Amino acid sequence: MPLTLRYVARSDVGLVREGNEDSGYAGPYLLAVADGMGGHAAGEVASQAAIDELVLTEREPHDSNPLQTLATAIESANKRIRQLIVDDSSREGMGTTVTALLWTGTMLGLGHVGDSRAYLVRDGAIRQLTHDHTFVQSLVDEGRITLEEAGVHPARSLILKALQGQGDVDPDLQVLDVHPGDRLLVCSDGLTGVVSDATLEETLGTVEGLDAAADELIRLALAGGAPDNVTLVLADIVETDTPRQPDDTAEAFLVGAAASNDAPPPERPHRRRPGAALRALVGAEEHRPTAEDLEAMRYAPQPPRRRRWLRTVVIVAAVGAIGWLGLDLTSNWVRDQYYVGDSNGQVAIYQGVSQEIGPIRLSELHDIPGGLPVDALPTIYREQVADTIAADDLDDADAVVERLRLEACRAHQRVGGGETPAPTPTPTPTATPPTGAAATPPATAQPTDPADGTTEDDGWLGDEVGYPGLLCAGSS
Repeated sequence: MPLTLRYVARSDVGLVREGNEDSGYAGPYLLAVADGMGGHAAGEVASQAAIDELVLTEREPHDSNPLQTLATAIESANKRIRQLIVDDSSREGMGTTVTALLWTGTMLGLGHVGDSRAYLVRDGAIRQLTHDHTFVQSLVDEGRITLEEAGVHPARSLILKALQGQGDVDPDLQVLDVHPGDRLLVCSDGLTGVVSDATLEETLGTVEGLDAAADELIRLALAGGAPDNVTLVLADIVETDTPRQPDDTAEAFLVGAAASNDAPPPERPHRRRPGAALRALVGAEEHRPTAEDLEAMRYAPQPPRRRRWLRTVVIVAAVGAIGWLGLDLTSNWVRDQYYVGDSNGQVAIYQGVSQEIGPIRLSELHDIPGGLPVDALPTIYREQVADTIAADDLDDADAVVERLRLEACRAHQRVGGGETPAPTPTPTPTATPPTGAAATPPATAQPTDPADGTTEDDGWLGDEVGYPGLLCAGSS
């Protein structure tokens, strides 16, 4: 039996922000959320531009590849943001996330850039479909911090990928397997930042009606403090006897900044037909726009806001203070981290984290203990050093190096398959000299330490045990 979507959308400015920079859309074939960033640099313009481009996908034939359609729409949104910045330099720095689901009637495609999220709830269990493009998520992926630590990390808001009109876009794309009864959630981090996955799972699994479930999620976000805008799109996959065809008869929702052109942000979402939603996005309700109309109107600047200069000053000061505090906390945290890695073939200790943000490296060489070439390590330890070994602190890093040295020395003391004991000097036997030849004095043993029987030299170079440059302790 054919499948179709039932859907709703919600957006709330939250309890802290002055305006709503999120945009959301829910229609018969498209579910999308864009979380604008940039504040005074017009984050709401960026999110609205992204939704504008995505809504156009509902007018295209739906027998095509949904991933290619999404990739093209996201790239178009990025180019449009670039043009908006060129048209008005005050918008420099604006950007937006994008998370969108495109339904063809037989396939569901997912396109994703940033830290907005998509979830699938099936048989009461929730599964996150997207992967956050954030700095803290990269630390979680590397095993350096836990998910719980990521939630309170001072750099948790640092996004590594977004639509900012710079260069080519590389969105995450995937085709999803959906079944009747599945429930889909697309949302901004204003929801997931204060409502846990466990609470999302319980709410979406127990509240049956879409409107009731969406309203409950907004209530939970507000109860959690809602420091950011909260936007969500919720949909159920259901069986139908009459598959929906792409036209203007189906209901569609525009929420957040995308709905602000012709009315103040509503308590309830705007309900429109898809064609009307498109006309609202470009600001022309009275007629269906031509291609020329779209091109002329899509870059039209928004009306100036009263006392915008004062708001700009306050926001810049607040963002600067918060940014400085966040960078200071992040810098202190990074300086307290250590790891063991490779420096020009030698085992070395680094201060910081083994991570790069563009051209910025978040670590520096702290010390090369010496006498421990990476190639002298057994294979398994060479691989660990190549991948870097995290340490709790500097003392732990020193201990890691000494453990590696011990393993290297043990490996290279094994000569001919047997364990070679610590060297114990013995006199070297000499042959009896021929008659008339000068006598050669016999070799003498090197003096030993009476305490442990080793030589006075308490170490030896690795070439004495099979590897040049390896410095081992005499008691190893």
